Amino acid sequence: MTVTLAGGTWLSSDQGAALFDGKPGRASRIRRTGALSVTVTLAQAVVPGIVAVLGLNVPAGVAVRAAGALGTTTRLPDGSVCAWLFPQASMPVATVSVEIDTTVTNVDIGEIAIFQAVDVGISDGWGVATIDTSTHTRTKGGQVNTVPGALYRRLTCNLSGRATDVVRGGGLNGTDWETIGAALAGRRRSCVVPQYRDMATKAFDPQLAARSALYGYPTQLPTSENISRQYFSGYIEFEEVPA
Repeated sequence: MTVTLAGGTWLSSDQGAALFDGKPGRASRIRRTGALSVTVTLAQAVVPGIVAVLGLNVPAGVAVRAAGALGTTTRLPDGSVCAWLFPQASMPVATVSVEIDTTVTNVDIGEIAIFQAVDVGISDGWGVATIDTSTHTRTKGGQVNTVPGALYRRLTCNLSGRATDVVRGGGLNGTDWETIGAALAGRRRSCVVPQYRDMATKAFDPQLAARSALYGYPTQLPTSENISRQYFSGYIEFEEVPA
């Protein structure tokens, strides 16, 4: 991927390379001189279903646009600021422009991630745990010394029962469970959005989706476990890479 900047100049020596290194905690810094836009040229055309802009230093509530979708920045419990957009595109595109409507002079962007998306049902009982990487040691007197570490989230969930034609036959818009697993393998950049519907109306809720979305990699690829005859369930674990 390559990147073109409009409305600013690069302040960091990476010249935007850090936007795609899989490490939202390492940011590219931009000096904004006008309406800020970062245009990403993809290695191959895709239908963008999710656009994530992570590790920002702008306030929450800032408008962000990309691939015809509009979103606002969200502050997560760990203090980091991100924007998750969910385009309704139907045609592959080779370039995606991310516009950030901010008045901040020096803008940090940790990561821009553009994903194709597939909808896979998960069963009730899924969980998101917050993991603290801080280390604690006790002195001989029993006192605790702590080296603070970053927080990250871990999703564990079971896939909802589905028939063979979905699990193995490409029933998810041409993408079966094993194909999804292969696409996630090797710690490729990926994300999961476990909750994105309003509980009352069942309509898509972009704010809830942005709040629950995790960027990272699976520590357990989705399994295919037989429930009964031609029906299967599965299991997946996914860990966040924090900003």
